[in-house]
Amino acid sequence: MMYRAGDHVWPADLPGRFLCRVVNAESFRIGSGISQILKLEPLEGPWPPGTCLIRLEGAVIRARREARSAVRRPTLRSAPPGSGRRATGTG
Repeated sequence: MMYRAGDHVWPADLPGRFLCRVVNAESFRIGSGISQILKLEPLEGPWPPGTCLIRLEGAVIRARREARSAVRRPTLRSAPPGSGRRATGTG
């Protein structure tokens, strides 16, 4: 599967799904096939603005069209059992 600038993907090696935009896709020949090195711009996640992630095309999952317009909802952080505190939203 070939990627192009503007495609949306999730890096498969991260512990969660963090939506990224392909900024650049460089294709090169390996043996009898073609591979790509992708430069990704994280659209969500713990990275500061300007962060660039680099992945091979086999290390990403193409995001469905709906993911591009999805709004990321806050996640609930659990309070330790017996602490008497309620879970709080993060975001």
